[in-house]
Amino acid sequence: LGQNVGMRRSRATDVSLGLVILLVNVAIVVAVVFFIGGRPESPEGTGAQGPTGTPTPSAPAPTDAHGGPTTDISGLVGRDADLTLAVLGDGTGDEEGEWVTVLGELLGQGRKVKVNNLDPSDPTHYARALSYGSGEHTATIWNGSRIGVSADYAAERLEFLVPNKPDAILLSYGRDDKAEEIGTALGTTLKAIREQHADVPVAVVLQAQNADDKIAPVREAAATWAEANGLTTIDVAAAFRKAGDPNSFVSVVDPPSVNARGGQLWGETVFRALGGRLPNKAEATEPSATTMGAAAPDAVPPPQDVANTYQVPAPTVVTTDPLGPQPEPTQPPQDTPTTTRTNGTGSPAPTTTTETATTEAPPPIEG
Repeated sequence: LGQNVGMRRSRATDVSLGLVILLVNVAIVVAVVFFIGGRPESPEGTGAQGPTGTPTPSAPAPTDAHGGPTTDISGLVGRDADLTLAVLGDGTGDEEGEWVTVLGELLGQGRKVKVNNLDPSDPTHYARALSYGSGEHTATIWNGSRIGVSADYAAERLEFLVPNKPDAILLSYGRDDKAEEIGTALGTTLKAIREQHADVPVAVVLQAQNADDKIAPVREAAATWAEANGLTTIDVAAAFRKAGDPNSFVSVVDPPSVNARGGQLWGETVFRALGGRLPNKAEATEPSATTMGAAAPDAVPPPQDVANTYQVPAPTVVTTDPLGPQPEPTQPPQDTPTTTRTNGTGSPAPTTTTETATTEAPPPIEG
């Protein structure tokens, strides 16, 4: 009997030890599954898990040297919304018939467009507006182009040159800059832009050739600066090379400028870079625009005579200032030498314009 009791106790002890071992094994398995494949999601239920179980933040969007976005501009024209553009540039875009007004004409295919131009005699305000097209949506261009200015001209004048927040700002300088200076000058303007419009995309227009492309070193310096700052570029010069002899687009009466065909091709190139489609023309390639140094496509449609391209009715000219009289900037515009030039569109009877303002003396008081 004693032996039987001892045997029962031994068996009970063995069973108890077996249960303990089984429970320990189950606990180990549960712990391994939990730590390896059963981590809970983040509080929001989204996001990758870092080493400590916290969400790993996504990489920040690329920015330029002053913290602005490098957003692609190629979809602006195609948006179903109003559009506002600002152009800061030199004398290659300040006259009617040059590339900025050609851009306005092309935008007028499906929009009601207004191109605001600076007053040539007093460039501290906009005094002359050209209207094109019709449509449900509008397009507004603040054309801050002025003859005889370098790439840092707009830096202290942005408050009135860009009075409203635009969807993009286009920089088009080079005719009055030096290769060794244009990068610094563009940097000054970009810094001022970021202080006023921190989240607006900025693109650099690589200007078309002048006579024998003497401007090439300046254009190359601007392209290098744009790439270093992660900015989109619109290679107008490449479009001219693909279209034929660039000298054929140079104005014979005003060699720094381009003729009417050149202004048309320049405006078309910028229009395509913004996502526009040219009417009655094959769209075999995308516009020559690059972002952050990417290679630009080579193919550009050959030029056509202006008479065979898109035609619009004569623009409506409004001579009233859309903003009203504007105060002088903190730093008044630099006195420009009495620079004169002929009509850059190559018309047979060129006219001259001067940048100096005149003030008439008050009449004498009688009595």
